Amino acid sequence: MTGLLLSGFDLVTSLLATTAGAGAVTPANFWMPEGASIQAPRVDFAFDLINWINYVFFALIVIVMVWFCIRYRQRGKNVEFAPGPIHNTTLEVTWTVIPTLILIGIFFMGFTGYLDLYTPPKNSYDIKVTAQQWSWEFEYPNGAKSTDELVVPAGRPVRLVMRSKDVLHSLFIPDFRVKQDLVPGRYTYLWFESNAINDPDDPSDFRWLFCTEYCGKSHWNMNVQVKVFDDEAFETWTKDQARWLDMIDDQDLYFMAGPKLYARCVTCHSLDGSDGSGPSWGPRGGLGDLWARVTNGTGKVDGGRKSDGGKTLADYIGNGKLYGTAEDYIRNSIYDPGALLVSGFGNQMPTFEGQLNDRAIDALIGMMQHLDEFNADGTFKDQERVNAALARIEANKAAASQASMGVTEPAETETSD
Repeated sequence: MTGLLLSGFDLVTSLLATTAGAGAVTPANFWMPEGASIQAPRVDFAFDLINWINYVFFALIVIVMVWFCIRYRQRGKNVEFAPGPIHNTTLEVTWTVIPTLILIGIFFMGFTGYLDLYTPPKNSYDIKVTAQQWSWEFEYPNGAKSTDELVVPAGRPVRLVMRSKDVLHSLFIPDFRVKQDLVPGRYTYLWFESNAINDPDDPSDFRWLFCTEYCGKSHWNMNVQVKVFDDEAFETWTKDQARWLDMIDDQDLYFMAGPKLYARCVTCHSLDGSDGSGPSWGPRGGLGDLWARVTNGTGKVDGGRKSDGGKTLADYIGNGKLYGTAEDYIRNSIYDPGALLVSGFGNQMPTFEGQLNDRAIDALIGMMQHLDEFNADGTFKDQERVNAALARIEANKAAASQASMGVTEPAETETSD
């Protein structure tokens, strides 16, 4: 009986995968969102099968219960007692054996599905995932890193090698039917494969990745986009992602790189003066914005590992003091946030040492120095400057691509009429 259940299960899931186009999108239903991985048909079939078993037995039990209520209801005021059956071997064996076989089938179906979901193929493409309060970081084999989106190749098994830097997190991609906890002090794996390709030129074409383990105040904002690219688009994206900071001209750095990097800060730091888990970069407490509070030394300090009792930043920034310049203080605060604590806030910011290089720090400091040029959501106000910077970035990419292939610009030669 169990063998027949499993054979039927494998046959149906194979047919579902073939019908769905071997990993293409399967339609959403009342219970599930779209399925966009090769795992989706198997998971959906198991879910639907168990649901239908529940429906059948619920209907059967309710019908029998209603019939018993009608058939054996009390008639009149006289209560008549009659001896009832105390044993029926056939009935007892039936209601024991059939549910047992069904449960055995469900167990093996779930167990084989579990083994498939937690045993990545040997040829998997590995992406390192780091979770922390309250952001994700995805690192690719070529050194490229991303925090606002997870981009994966189509038609290849992808293994996520995951760890947490602080508390328990959980990575969940509903459309791929995969979910796995990230536990501090250990590595966990998750794998999937998808052929549901997204359009690289359409910002609205993506799927969602969530953290589904409550991890603190800004847990709600640990949502990033997931995109599946074909081989050519994926290779282009990973190359561009690995060198994206280097492709931006110095004069464009603060408004082209700053907003993208600020996306990692927005869960704790606003630009409009409203405090979150961390102090706002905007004006607060009548002391101006972050850059003004630092350069004027008016920002209030309340302890920290390197605190010596000073009450304002003026006690720590300047010649002969802990930090020589305002830029030095900001850089060290990003790498070592527990050194000095802003008054009213605890030591809960993670370190970004090893994640942000000096050029990235320069971009963030530049953004802090020009906050009046940004909207409250971190976008740059002057779209014309952004368009001009994008053109320069494309030119820099083209030049870098030519240089990598050993192509140089042909020398100009004189011609005569």
